[in-house]
Amino acid sequence: MIVRTFEGARLTDAKVGSGMPMKAPRLCTATVVNREFRAPGFWYVRLRCEHVAHNAGPAQYVALDLPGGFAVRLPLGIYTASDDAFGLLFQEWGERTSCLAALPEGEEISCIGPLGNEFTLPKRGSKATIVAGGLGVAAFWMLSRDLRAAGIDTTIVLGARSKDHVVGREELAAFGFPIEVCTDDGSFGFHGNVVERLRSLPPPGMLYGCGPRGMLRELCAHANTASIRCQISMEETFGCSMGTCWGCVVPVRRGSTQGTGYPQAPGEQRNFDFARVCADGTVFSAAEVVWKA
Repeated sequence: MIVRTFEGARLTDAKVGSGMPMKAPRLCTATVVNREFRAPGFWYVRLRCEHVAHNAGPAQYVALDLPGGFAVRLPLGIYTASDDAFGLLFQEWGERTSCLAALPEGEEISCIGPLGNEFTLPKRGSKATIVAGGLGVAAFWMLSRDLRAAGIDTTIVLGARSKDHVVGREELAAFGFPIEVCTDDGSFGFHGNVVERLRSLPPPGMLYGCGPRGMLRELCAHANTASIRCQISMEETFGCSMGTCWGCVVPVRRGSTQGTGYPQAPGEQRNFDFARVCADGTVFSAAEVVWKA
């Protein structure tokens, strides 16, 4: 395995709310172990790479250089990590993801990771709820593992378009947490979206969310109104994945530790700052994000 320390971009200095430094990402060679078709358009690919597998935390991601013509690296959230390999759960939606889904066992690809910050755990004795919309479930295998190890009473709410598009349920069920499934068409579980179902459940001390932008916006509004601590993993279109191109910025409240910290210019009317999802996230506190139209 080829391993070199990666010194490219500044990453956020700490996990959200933890004050603990993250381990540096590395440029590695990852080897395809196996791939599995999970649901229409959804694939799971497992790659052998000791550094990523041993150091990845909940909601972190990797940037992959796939075979073919020149293209920016493909950023994908790390789903599973055990022994010397990590797994990616992703949706086939373009040329690069189609290439990844078709890679044969034994294929070697360049990989940078783990990148980004992590979800943090609540205090022992707390209750938590995980809210995953669609492919957002990919952020929660490692978090569920860590919540189980910490003895946190947890409920998982999964959402999908239909019964056929529910992914990740079997892996998460292995941790023994109750799982609520919601489908847009009512073909399985609760007929409606995950936030609608969440509102009917007892309020937890901590919320975690990942999914489509509209779902996250609604989840943050619910958490902030109910004064529930909430962390979300956000997704934006990444260019470099290294924090240098500033193509994935999101508004955050002025004074946020994840913002630029640039002082407000004289006469400036903007009352918010910006943060890069790739380098300052992907995890943000619901109380920090400013949702713009």
